[in-house]
Amino acid sequence: MVDKKELYYLLKGEQIEEFNRKVEGQRGYDLQDVNLRGRNLQNADLQHADLRGAYLNRCNLKGLNLTHANMEGSSMHMARISGTYFPHNVSAMEIQNAVNFGTRIRVSDSDQVHESTSLLT
Repeated sequence: MVDKKELYYLLKGEQIEEFNRKVEGQRGYDLQDVNLRGRNLQNADLQHADLRGAYLNRCNLKGLNLTHANMEGSSMHMARISGTYFPHNVSAMEIQNAVNFGTRIRVSDSDQVHESTSLLT
């Protein structure tokens, strides 16, 4: 498993290519409760990250694939999220509230269809 502190410092320093090399092939790598406020995380491989409780306020998350990330309790106030794929267990309303009002993300345990998936059927 990859060292949390090392991953944190790579993202904090916006060393995205090096971060991506470290997490390649990893699943569930620990980024719980990290403070990445205001960082440009565009192109970071966070698809399988454990982002529970992470502070992503004012981050550039544009175009990220977060489909398998655990985002429970994370904060994204004023983050840039254009083109970002979110996990199916996070509703569009949760994302909107997190970005606009600073609420922490709540995840759903149900198998309900995500709003973005329903557009494709």
